[in-house]
Amino acid sequence: MNKKTKAPSVGISQIGVSIPRHFISVEELAKKRKLPPGYAIKGLGVFQARTPYQSSIEDLAVEALRKIDYQDVQRFYIGTESDSDISKPFGVKIINRRLKLTAIPFQYKFACLGGLEALISACEYSVAHQGKPAIALAVDRSIYQETEPAAEVTQGSAAVAMRVEMNPKLLILDYQGMGQYATDIDDFRVPVSSFPFPVVNGGLTKPAYLECQKKALEDWKRNNSEIIEKLNKRGKTFLEMFNFFIMHAPFPKIVEWASAMFWRHEKPKQKEHLSLAECIKDNNLFKEYKKELDKIRKLPEFQKFFIQKVKPTLKYNSYIGNSYTCSIFISLIAVLEKAKEGQEIAISGYGGGAGSICLKGTVARNINFKSDLSVQVKKGKKLSFAQYEQWRKKEI
Repeated sequence: MNKKTKAPSVGISQIGVSIPRHFISVEELAKKRKLPPGYAIKGLGVFQARTPYQSSIEDLAVEALRKIDYQDVQRFYIGTESDSDISKPFGVKIINRRLKLTAIPFQYKFACLGGLEALISACEYSVAHQGKPAIALAVDRSIYQETEPAAEVTQGSAAVAMRVEMNPKLLILDYQGMGQYATDIDDFRVPVSSFPFPVVNGGLTKPAYLECQKKALEDWKRNNSEIIEKLNKRGKTFLEMFNFFIMHAPFPKIVEWASAMFWRHEKPKQKEHLSLAECIKDNNLFKEYKKELDKIRKLPEFQKFFIQKVKPTLKYNSYIGNSYTCSIFISLIAVLEKAKEGQEIAISGYGGGAGSICLKGTVARNINFKSDLSVQVKKGKKLSFAQYEQWRKKEI
């Protein structure tokens, strides 16, 4: 039995979020790139791709930070994969140039997982320094080659700033009991030679995403064996334990696939005829693996689980796109807007390359969280395709 000391009460007290005002219609983009009808909306679950047209991700980061208290903070942790400089951290442009602060930005890089790494480090800092506050900032924009339209339609952009401290007002994070898994897989990378465009292996990234999530969850279970044993004695699984399940959402449909995967491993207790490890070795096998997930997605019991505990987390993602390190926090904002005191949230991040982190969050007392994200989404301004192409040329 794995006994661990009581986790300190540390986590998020404030969240500020900023998304670009402008967006491109994903349906229109898909047509221009000659993708099959329904591929983006029905197949991936995306509607709009937020684009920092006539602005920058530095602007987004500054705006998000100014929505929270940061003036008394001495430690800033930043997760991003939009940094073109392999030496000087992108955070200098935000913390030091734009905000005129002298604090050193601590920057993380593990694709979309970097924001969650920054948040965990902010928690560790606060605990180690007698409750001093820290800031975790995730900021990104995704952009893909037009020769890879299946990826291009998932583009997005955002910045999320979080004030982290002891006795948090929004969410307590049990980072000490987290589950983790990493392995060297080239499903996603951004070589200097191709920046800002990633090199994506679409056939590999889907099974890699699911496998890393599964392995990190297994590690979480080992690190929280007392919780699992109590659930087992009651005939329950972790699916019943959590009120919400938040996962990194490169596109919303993959979150549904992951939910079906977790359900398959926890509920039916059936032996796999095909493993994700096999799919990673031979990407062509994933179509067969997904057929099993699709069967589970049709089960009434699964649909009830998904609608109650997962779908609410995806409230905004379809209207923003894949904002990389910010994506999981966009989902967290949606949950905190409706969560109640004491409810438990499973948080599972993913970064291409590839790795995952799973941890538990508990909604703090007297929560009364309201963000302006819904207003930002409603005030979105649609770009013409010509304007979108103009922005792309500027980014290159």
